Amino acid sequence: MDVSRHQQTKFVFLLLIFITSMDDSICTTVRVGKYSVEKNRRVKQTINPVESELAKSVIVCVRRFHGRDDACLADYNPETRTCNIFTSGCCPGSDERQTGFSLFRRDLEGFTNPPAEDCSFYKSSGQPTGVYTIYPEHLPNGISVYCDMDVDEGGWTVIQRRFNGSVDFYRNWEEYKSGFGNVAGEHWLGNENIYQLTRGNSYVLRIDLQAFDGKTAYVKYFTFTISEGTEDYGLTIGEYCGTVDGSTGMMGNNNAKFKTKDKDDTARGSIPPCSEKLHSGWWFQQYCSTVNLNGKWTPDESIDSMNWQYWDPYFTKGLEKSSMKIRRK
Repeated sequence: MDVSRHQQTKFVFLLLIFITSMDDSICTTVRVGKYSVEKNRRVKQTINPVESELAKSVIVCVRRFHGRDDACLADYNPETRTCNIFTSGCCPGSDERQTGFSLFRRDLEGFTNPPAEDCSFYKSSGQPTGVYTIYPEHLPNGISVYCDMDVDEGGWTVIQRRFNGSVDFYRNWEEYKSGFGNVAGEHWLGNENIYQLTRGNSYVLRIDLQAFDGKTAYVKYFTFTISEGTEDYGLTIGEYCGTVDGSTGMMGNNNAKFKTKDKDDTARGSIPPCSEKLHSGWWFQQYCSTVNLNGKWTPDESIDSMNWQYWDPYFTKGLEKSSMKIRRK
């Protein structure tokens, strides 16, 4: 451990000692770096911990929390000396008041150090929204991306963006693999780029939607990764929260393979394959998808429109804008 890291960790531990010595009647939240420490709260009992172990002090518990990159929450009960660590329940509202407990919440800032592996590096240096070159570990020559520094504390690397219908998203396998459009405008970053960017790292996916009447919604998935091209860029996605129902959204695409108009095996009898039926390249299951953010850009109610079917009251009515963006946990 380098000196700065050691000093930072020592500071966190000393601060935790101070926090846990406070009067239990006071509910206090203190932010420490990428973590929040909240007194007199615990995670709801309906959420199962991935670890539940005895810990002689709150410091031991927070050390274990620090040691898991996939952990988003932890709580500590000083009476039973129990340390519970969670990889689910990351959404707001997953905690409740409980006297004596200390709750640790990881703030999903995910800032990276040089070289700039994703947009969070430029956010940490105070740069505005715009186009930047990033250098993911497996793409040493770098790729050009659009960085959103304004939404939800910023630092988001945009992988899909639509807002005016200027780019046709009914493309073939190679185009979806390498990417198309202009990263400053409408575009798909490219499945190979997305795979290499998220490979071996933990990312959150945020999706922002806007209907033609101006109404907006969003959803965040706290697990997001795609497999390599030989496995058809299969999607793994999980745990959601937001203002649009994620369970009837892309959770239905979990474990789906990516399909395009020239590479799709989802035809059933006289029913055409999903990519043809929905005019899109997407992660389709056998019965297609209730989410189709790469469909036709149209305000009409159409099955092949760019839509999120169960965002009431729109159902299959086309969306005006969508943006898919990822940020390191």
